[in-house]
Order: sequence, then C-alpha cells, then structure tokens
Amino acid sequence: MAQGPMLGHKVRRLRRDRDVSQVALAGQLGISPSYLNLIEHNQRQLTLPLLLKVSRLFEVDLEAFSDEDETRLLGDLIEAFGDPIFRESGIERDDLTDLVNASPAACRAIVDLYRAYRTANDNVRGMSDRLSDDAFISSSIHELLTLLTSIRSFSEILHDHADMGAEERQKFLGIIVGESERLTDAVGQLVEIARGDALEGIVGSRPPGEEVSEFLELNGNHFTELDAEAESLHEALGLDPAAAFSALADLLERRHGVTIERTANATQVASEANGRVLLDETLSPSSAAFALARHYAVLTHSDLLSACLENGTFSGADSEAMARRALAGYFAGALMMPYERFAEAARVERYDVERLGQRFGASFEQVCHRLTTLQRPGDAAIPFHFVRVDAAGNISKRFMGSGLRIPRFSGACPRWAVHTALLSPGQIVAQPSEMPDGTAYFSIARAVTKPGAGHHAPRSHFAIEIGCGIGHASDIIYADGMDLEDRRHRMPIGISCRLCDRSDCGQRAQPPLIRREPPSSS
Repeated sequence: MAQGPMLGHKVRRLRRDRDVSQVALAGQLGISPSYLNLIEHNQRQLTLPLLLKVSRLFEVDLEAFSDEDETRLLGDLIEAFGDPIFRESGIERDDLTDLVNASPAACRAIVDLYRAYRTANDNVRGMSDRLSDDAFISSSIHELLTLLTSIRSFSEILHDHADMGAEERQKFLGIIVGESERLTDAVGQLVEIARGDALEGIVGSRPPGEEVSEFLELNGNHFTELDAEAESLHEALGLDPAAAFSALADLLERRHGVTIERTANATQVASEANGRVLLDETLSPSSAAFALARHYAVLTHSDLLSACLENGTFSGADSEAMARRALAGYFAGALMMPYERFAEAARVERYDVERLGQRFGASFEQVCHRLTTLQRPGDAAIPFHFVRVDAAGNISKRFMGSGLRIPRFSGACPRWAVHTALLSPGQIVAQPSEMPDGTAYFSIARAVTKPGAGHHAPRSHFAIEIGCGIGHASDIIYADGMDLEDRRHRMPIGISCRLCDRSDCGQRAQPPLIRREPPSSS
C-alpha cells in the first residue's frame, strides 16, 4: 500500500510560529507528546482526523498542507546542487529532501544565494568577454582619439585666429566644451570598467524574466479578477474575432482619445507612448488586436494590475514593469478568448491549437499561453506547461503547470520537442516522453517567426512547447494513433544534462552530478 505524504514538518513549523509547546498541542489534539514528537519528525503519519484538528486549531486552510511549494523548492535545490562546484559534496537527493522537510526557509536562502552566485558569475564572464573583445577596445580607443583630435583642431583654430569675432569665437568654444564633456564621459566609462564599478547593481541581482516566471508560478498563472474584467468588456463590445481590431480601435479612439497609427516606419512592431499606439503595418490582425487590448489594460485597469502585482516580490523596477506587461498580456488573452467559452471550445476541439486559433482569431503562441491559464477552481482544464526558446536554446518564457521541471540555471534537455521543432518550421511536433524517474509527459511544439519592424529589421525565431502529464494525452487530438502506454515509444528525456543520469544519451554535454536509480522496466 502506498504511503501518504509526511506532513509532520509542517505541523512543527506551524506550532513554532504560533509559539505553542509540544505538550500543549498534544493535549489539544488528544494524543501523547511522544506521539506528536514522532509525527513532527515524520516517523508517524498525520492522519486525516488529526490533520483536520490541526487545521481548526491553527485556523489555516488545508491547502497550507499541500506539498506543492516543497516540490518546487526541492526542484530548485536539486538544480542548484547539480552545479559542478558541488561535484565533490556527496549530497544525494534524499539529503536534499530531508533538508526541505526540516527547514524550507534555509533551503530558500540557499537557492537565493546560488541564484546570486550564478548571476554574478555570468555577469563577470560577460564583462570579461567584453573586455577581451578587440572590437570593443579598438572602438573605445577610436572614440577617445576622435574626441581628442576634435578638441585639438578647434583649439588650434582659436589660437591661430586671434582676430576672430566674439560671436564666432563663442561658437567654437561651445563646441570644445561639448567635445570635452563627451571625452570625460568616455574616459569615465573606461575607468569604471577598469575598477570594477560597472559591475555594481548587476552582480547578485536576479534577471527580471526569472522573477516574473516565479510570480506567475506562485499564482498558478491564473488571475480571476483579470478574467472577470476582460469577459465583461468582451460581452459589452460583442467582440467578434474578425472585427476585434476595429472594435478596440474605436473604443480607444472615441472614448479614451488614443491615436492609433499603422505605419511602415515603426521602430518596434507595436509601441505605446503619450496617447499614441504605433503598429507596424505588417502585423497580423490578431497581433494588432492583442496590442490594442494590452494598451487598453494598461490605460484603464492600472489599479487592477497593481493589485495583482501585490502578490509578487520584485527586486527592481525592471522586474515589476515586465510583470505588469505580462498581466496586460493576460488581460488581452482573456479578452480575446473569454474563460468559459474558450475552455469549452478547447475541450470540444480536443486542444487543437490551430483550430482554436481560427475560432478566436489568435496566433499559435497566444492560444498556447491561454491554455496554461485555464485552472479556475471547479472549471479547470488540462494543466499544461509552457516553454519558449530561441534559436540559440535560451529559455525566454517558462511555466511549469504540468509538473515538468523547466531548468532555471541552465539549458533544457536537447531532446525536448521544443528543440526538435526548430528543425521543422511550420510543423507541429508531437512527442510522448519519459523522465529518468519514470514520470511521463506528452508535448507538442512548433517553431514561430515574428516579423521585424520594417523591411530591413531582422525577424525573431522561436519555438513554443506546451505539454501535460501523459495521463491527459488521450484528450488531446495530437496524440491520436499513438501507443502511449508502450514506453518504447516515449522519448527518453531529462531536465538538463547535469540533472540527468542517462548513460546512453549521445547528446550529453556534461556529466551527471546527482545520480538516482532508474525505474524498473517491469
């Protein structure tokens, strides 16, 4: 019989936080202090009747005993200890599990410290690469010499023309002063780099994208208030996908005085500032409508976005601004694809992303994003993970809704469908897969291309993957005809090379650092 979750460490933490003695709590629960001691040290299970009593005594919801946070924390800890600096530590997975159970706060501190180390290490390496780049040094020297030559030339003109008029002399003096200020700035930048001052403010800081991903994870990528406001506006406008852009443009222009321009000279595909929205004329109708919907959210629901952001922890203005843009994008998705209507359509269409895109006038990426948000209590759809990578393999967006561990500190396993999709532009790649511990997933991925702003601007190339636990795969149209139970048909994958102990992988880039026994093939 399977053993249930051991929750004693959570009881101990609650008791200590409320400053209740072990003897006092045991008396309130009707058990002996020695038995409570065994429970708190995970040597006895917390039965359901006792769990309910503890919940009532401490006035906490049963969700407080969920192991979801600990699972996520354990994953972060395993990834951190997979770094080569811990190669000789001898730390095993069970050691880390015990540490999470014993002191989650200490584990979070370890993960934060490791993140700071990784960020500092990456920034120092980047600065080293920049300094070692001959082009950078040459450019800096060229700039200094150019400024010095300019100052010297104008100074010689003043020196050699003593009879120059006062107005013209003042003009040349102004040029010399301006060039001198530029020279001072250029020298100051080189001095900062030489002294290491340029690293202040970036060493130890967390990348904004990582903080935003964590914010979405902690909120389950579901924001009820934004869904409600978006659905209300959708109904008020009677929004039709084919006419969404026109309806939103009319709303912004007539009610809010916003100027909307379609232009071939936009510096970005969609930019918003000072009551104007500039949209590159090459944008598809769905992308243009989404841009207007995002602008509407920022313009009219700033307080609501701020209220949602109160649940997050951001180290700087850049992270908070990125999170605000993410929430504005959430509102846009909810406006174009209202929750109940979209969730029902997703089930009817069996999560056919392309069909859903046609029905709701949305792009492949927009539909995939929306599918990850459908976790309303009582009306939840399949829990999906989401990952976006660029052509270099950098992860730019992540959400671990299915339970798949997406690495934060390294590149993802090269066998994931998201990488394969980059080799097959325009095609959807369907992939059943299995982790070293036997956990199985089903994923689909497709490469997408985003236009640049104008003919000469480079395009951006990405691959998008969404996936779920393999138990949900039969509800997805892309799994039709696949033998999902036969493990031989599942792609053997890992999280990353450092966290995967498959010995037969021809794409391994680094040796495994935390080993575990493979699951039985029976």
